[in-house]
Formats: sequence, structure tokens, C-alpha cells
Amino acid sequence: MSDLNGKVALVTGSAKESGIGRAIALRLARDGADVVVADMCKDKGEKDAIWGGLLARAEEIQDAGKRALAAHVDISDEKSVDALIAEIKAGFGRLDIVCNNAGIATGINLSYMLSPAEWRKVMEVNLNGTFIMSRAAAQWMTKAKQGGCIINTSSWRGFAPAPFMAAYCASKAGVISLTEVMALELASHNIRVNAICPGKVDTDMERWGWELKAGAKGVPVEAIIEEEQKKIPLGRIATPDMVAGLVSFIASDEGAYITGQAISFTGGMTLVRL
Repeated sequence: MSDLNGKVALVTGSAKESGIGRAIALRLARDGADVVVADMCKDKGEKDAIWGGLLARAEEIQDAGKRALAAHVDISDEKSVDALIAEIKAGFGRLDIVCNNAGIATGINLSYMLSPAEWRKVMEVNLNGTFIMSRAAAQWMTKAKQGGCIINTSSWRGFAPAPFMAAYCASKAGVISLTEVMALELASHNIRVNAICPGKVDTDMERWGWELKAGAKGVPVEAIIEEEQKKIPLGRIATPDMVAGLVSFIASDEGAYITGQAISFTGGMTLVRL
């Protein structure tokens, strides 16, 4: 288990019950960090499912004995990100770990049939949002002179492209390149920047893709899941908790010599050439 006592972490895209963001936030808390959980909410009211999810995540973190803050953020909007940073400063006074986990995907389509609006939407969240949040975090971390760690959620599709996923693949490839550039720029400040590149992980977003395939083929979704498992050399689909364990290791002192890496987390899928 990593020792993150005394650290403050921010995890974006962490409202969903079954998402990677929730798993990361809880793992970091269990390993000792105070955690800010952030996502894009509509009105922060009782009927806002995202806000309700964030409050639930904050309660889970507090149950683990750590301080928590639930916060709204639109990572594609600079003013919203600046407001979040100010909220973290007021509440915690420091920021050590930033997990840029928020991301979206559009429906499956040929690249030349994809609308510019769909393309821009994916880029705004996955790539621009990662840049805007990393930029704000790096500015604070460099001034604080306490080092830090930025972990970006990319995807194996960032280096293993697939047809019908042009915007998603391009955005995740951009995240890898941004990670490498910022790692070089921030190394002298003892700020490490890495990307995790998950393959098949049992999340709502992944199941959405499986359901699309099942509908197109006219088969049960269970048949698609079995088909996907057979593509993985280790023979099983990852869980969000497994991804969270990797994130915690990278963020800890045990991972202190790792920077500028796009870490494949695919069960060996990148080794298969078919």
C-alpha cells in the first residue's frame, strides 16, 4: 500500500458510482490523501445526479478517515478551473496530486461522417480540458515549490487506433503527447507528469460501447463481453480498482522516479498483432 499521508489530491470525473474516477478517489483516500472530487454539475441541487454522486464520493472519503471536498468544475472552461483551484486553496492550502480523469466519447462513426461539432466536443473535454487543468495545477505547484504529480487518463487507443473512433483516438493521443512535453518542462520543479492508458475496464462507458456492438450484431451484451475477454492475453477485463492501484503507486514515493510515461494497462492487448 502506498503512503500518501499529508497529500492533497484532486480527481476529476469522479461522480459516477462505477467509474474509474471514484475508484481512484477512494484508493488515494485509503492510502492517506485528502481528496477533492470534481465533476461537471448542472445546478448542484437535490435532483442533480452528478452533484449527488460527488456528495456520495465525499462521504465515502470521509468514512475512510480523510478530509474531502465535492466541487463542480467544467474542465474545458478556464474560469471554472480557476474557481476550483481557488476553492482548493481556501479549503486545503496545498495540492500535491492531480488526476485528470474526466473524459467523454462520441458514438461510433466514420471519421469523414463525424460532425465538426462532435469532434470539437471530444477535444474540448479530453484534450483541452486536460491541458487547462494541468496548466492551472502546474502554475500553483511551481510557485509552491513542493513538487507534485499530475496523472492524465489517456487510453490504449492513444497509441493503438481503431476505426470509427477518430475523435476519441486523436484526443487520447494528444493527451500522451501533452504528458510527455509537460514532464520535460516540469522535471526541474520536481513535478512528475504521467499518463495511464487503460484497455478494457468494466465501466459505464465501456459497457455503453459493448451495448452498441451488441445491438449492431443482434446478440446479447454478454456475448460481446466474452468476445472482448478472448482478445486479452490475460483473459480478463480490468476493474476500476485495478486502475486505481496503478494511480496510487505512481503518485507515491515508490513511483517517484517515473515521469513522462504513457503506461499501458491492457492485460497484454498491445502485444497482440492480428
